[in-house]
Amino acid sequence: MQRTLASWAAVVAALAALAAALPPIAAVCVALAVGSAVWRWPEAALELTVFAVLAIRPSLDVFSTRRLGLSEFAVNPAVVFGVAVLWVAAVLALTRARTGRPLWPSRALLRAHWWLFAAYGIAFVSGARLYGATGAATGVRELIRDPRRYARGWVYLVLGTVVPVATALMQWATGTGDRYAVGLNRLQGTFSHPSSLGPYLVPFILFALGGLAHSRRSTQLARAAWAAGLTWLVVQTYSRTALLVLVSGLAVLPFLNARRFGWAGLVRGLVVVVLVAGLGWWVAGDMIARRFADISLGPALEAARYGGAENSFIWRLINWGGLISLGLEHRYTGHGAGMTTVQNPLVDQNTGIPFNAHDDFVRFFFEAGGLGLLCYLVYGALLCAWIVARARTGSAERAAGAYAVAAAWIALFFLTAGTAELSLQTAVQYELYGMAGLLNTADGSAVIVGEPRAPRSSAGLSPSLTTCL
Repeated sequence: MQRTLASWAAVVAALAALAAALPPIAAVCVALAVGSAVWRWPEAALELTVFAVLAIRPSLDVFSTRRLGLSEFAVNPAVVFGVAVLWVAAVLALTRARTGRPLWPSRALLRAHWWLFAAYGIAFVSGARLYGATGAATGVRELIRDPRRYARGWVYLVLGTVVPVATALMQWATGTGDRYAVGLNRLQGTFSHPSSLGPYLVPFILFALGGLAHSRRSTQLARAAWAAGLTWLVVQTYSRTALLVLVSGLAVLPFLNARRFGWAGLVRGLVVVVLVAGLGWWVAGDMIARRFADISLGPALEAARYGGAENSFIWRLINWGGLISLGLEHRYTGHGAGMTTVQNPLVDQNTGIPFNAHDDFVRFFFEAGGLGLLCYLVYGALLCAWIVARARTGSAERAAGAYAVAAAWIALFFLTAGTAELSLQTAVQYELYGMAGLLNTADGSAVIVGEPRAPRSSAGLSPSLTTCL
């Protein structure tokens, strides 16, 4: 026993010395140790990682480059966390391959993601071709943004909201939110920007309202209160993007419900939407009206043409116009992955770093060209279609929740025309993929016609829960 303790002490001392002298070597040792643990206990590692990405990751956005003004290659806790997740995912993939278990829950889902891989692949190759090693290095940073599928339980998802919501409430009480806009205390919680907190909360609102009619009476009040509280927080972000996501998600939800529940589902959904809209306008109508008062497309386009950025909407038009003009120089394959924050002529005066596109569609066009943008759009369409197809099977309560998740995906991906920047919102990606995995696990009924029913894993979980890529 004493010899074992002495051996561990020697190992710890050696690692400490390595960390002080050569941090990369120490990091490799830690990675090997983590990989060995994941290989030895894959189910426990999966459980722990799922908890981390759903319950802890939303609180790490506070360390993002946007909030701290760091360079794009700076190491921070969020980056270390992402690299660790990718490493665990890779080892888990090997363990699943070794045991002959499927890596993806369905072939349809895999086909959807091949289009996403193609979009990033085009951008990576284009960057390496145009800018050599610098473009390739920047492309590698962008390629690892691909969302990984970890979903275990709604308890993890709800736990993930505790710290961001508590921080947002503290910011509201103390007036310490984002003060960049004069006269506004914009709540952002632990996220990098108010426009990141809002879209993160919207899927929870849609899920609470979507399953309201099919819930037990004892939980209907809790769902309504949860949705109302989160809606109030979304309004307090003063984010036009977040409000657009919420409104568009609520608008599409009744029509999705009608696919499964017919006219009754459509009417119930419309009643809920009207009630929520009426209550929201009664509580915060003046605030919302003031936030959109300076939005007028005609004058905005005119101001953008002459470079007069009177508000953030006009600034975005100027930013998009400049990137699209530059993107036309390489219209088919783009400038390369990650090159938006290298080539954009609009530069943040505080950090000296070029601004991002503030729109997924513009960013993919600039970095991957028309071909990459087309691949990205096909990926989004196939993924949303897969979720909607799953929602058409299974129990009524689960289908209602699945349609809410589909509404969130459609709103964040398509109905906001890319302005929600879903491809860059890591915490929101984990949230949406986690919801999709939970709502579409095989329970004996949620199986797409034409696809074999997935076998159960050794822990009693379906592969759609335990998929690691």
